[in-house]
Amino acid sequence: MILDPSAPHPNVHTDDEVLEFWEMMERMVELTDVSQAEANAALVGYVKRACDNYMVYINSDPDLCRMAAILIDSKVFKQREEFCLSKLLSLLSIDLLELNMKFLIAYILLWDSKNNLNSLDTMLNYQGFNVFYNTCYTQFAYLRKYGEQQEQHFTPHESEEIELRIIDDMKQISTVLLDLLFQIFKYCKCTVENVQIIDDFFVYYLMATMKSDSSNENDIFNNVKFRLSLALNEQYMIFNRDYEIENKVYKFLCENTMHMDFPELFLLKFNRTQDNSLKIMMCKILYLILNSTNDHISMNFFYTNDLNVFVDVMIRELQNISDNDEILRNYYLRVLTPLLKNTELCNTHYKKDEINDLLHYLTCADHICGTDIPSQEQRLTLKLAEKCLHQVPWLETNDNDWDSDSTSARSSITGMTPVTNFNLVDRRPPQLYSNPDTIYSAESFSKRKARPPPPPPARKVRMP
Repeated sequence: MILDPSAPHPNVHTDDEVLEFWEMMERMVELTDVSQAEANAALVGYVKRACDNYMVYINSDPDLCRMAAILIDSKVFKQREEFCLSKLLSLLSIDLLELNMKFLIAYILLWDSKNNLNSLDTMLNYQGFNVFYNTCYTQFAYLRKYGEQQEQHFTPHESEEIELRIIDDMKQISTVLLDLLFQIFKYCKCTVENVQIIDDFFVYYLMATMKSDSSNENDIFNNVKFRLSLALNEQYMIFNRDYEIENKVYKFLCENTMHMDFPELFLLKFNRTQDNSLKIMMCKILYLILNSTNDHISMNFFYTNDLNVFVDVMIRELQNISDNDEILRNYYLRVLTPLLKNTELCNTHYKKDEINDLLHYLTCADHICGTDIPSQEQRLTLKLAEKCLHQVPWLETNDNDWDSDSTSARSSITGMTPVTNFNLVDRRPPQLYSNPDTIYSAESFSKRKARPPPPPPARKVRMP
């Protein structure tokens, strides 16, 4: 379950008791020359003991990290790594497994994936993607049916408090599972079969439940849903080159314009995110929206004030990108052309002079290349900047006038004030969580006809 940091812990233990618990956990998996049967017994015993002491001795972020690290670094795990991973996946796939145990197992797998990327390939070999997706799907189905009802109660009765705890548990499990799916999309060679099992309900719940206001800035469940939607869209775009596959993320955005939280959250993230891989993913989904075959989508998806913010952010990013991140500049330039051409900006001409100065500046190799021979990415920057100038009618200027005073133009670019804040109608300035590598823990935290939402799960079952 998710801890309330302000609530006192019901179990207070002496230092000796805490030390004894962790020493016992270490001894359980520090066996040498173990057979598969012995490894199975040690692994199951370790997870069972961790579950029994969850919220007792394991009740903080460091405790969870320690629990996962002891197992992953143990002799048992290193000697039988492939078996241990397959066993953990097998346990996680049990529908009626205790929720706390599901969380701890998922946490261990996430910890391992972030410390050893090769483990993701092993997980995929043992149907890890299906296990993560199906387990998360079950949580989503329950949350969709019961979660919204419970959130409407402000003074819950005892039975309703139990339901709320189950809902919190499921959100916590889903957070870790979504991050595992994100790790697979980001670092592994995902198969088209993996992507094809994702159905409309899953994508609908993933995107329709995102919240954009600043009160959710530390909602890690919300943030990981956003990141997975970006990664999933990228997978659809990749496989669309060779397969006829529907982009369910893009379909949702086109058909559910009433869900305005995603566009608002997207804008906040676009302005604040520091991770370059996420910036590229956002450029890809923005490119799809701005190049929609439906003019109504590209012209009306964002408010005019939002479009102005996109321009401000792109000016800031294009002028500040380092030589090592030239690929990112290419992506921004690819998006800038349809942003200026296919939206209301074609009528408002927001910051026309600054955009002209910046693009002309980027068409000169001497301005972006510190060597005699531009790299492939730098040559593409020159081409894309020139393309934007020629394809956006309202940017047409006299190139000779600009070249005659290139020093002044360069000064105006380097003197631009970065966008550090912005004001939107009924929106507060964003301060977004942007660390994609955080391990989640208890402390920080259209329907599918063939699979109806399940009943409330049991809280306890016997370990197999």
